[in-house]
Amino acid sequence: MKIECRSFGFKNGADSDADFVFDVRCLPNPYYIPELKNKTGRDKAVRDYVLGFEQSQKLLQKIVDMLSLVLPLNKEKGRDSITISFGCTGGHHRSVTFAITVCEQLCNMGYDAGCVHRDIDIED
Repeated sequence: MKIECRSFGFKNGADSDADFVFDVRCLPNPYYIPELKNKTGRDKAVRDYVLGFEQSQKLLQKIVDMLSLVLPLNKEKGRDSITISFGCTGGHHRSVTFAITVCEQLCNMGYDAGCVHRDIDIED
């Protein structure tokens, strides 16, 4: 089963064709940190900031726990692909961080997972 982890910005429209959509706008936003504003979740400093909060770690763990349950069930039903999307305001920081991090964890669990960032190159 192929898994695509996507990031997007809600201000550019929701990712309506994803199988699972997670809204991470509830987490602290690096956009408001001057040295992180012009970086993205591809940058370690942004990922460290986003994942440096207890609520981010809790949300990440809950998402991975849920995916650990539902992905094998989908595979058993014959699904050959699943799309998991993460949305934040602009699609540059928090959603990218979560898409990358979850993708890495799924790869470590043996899944064939890749990452796509829909809005990362759209200017604020």
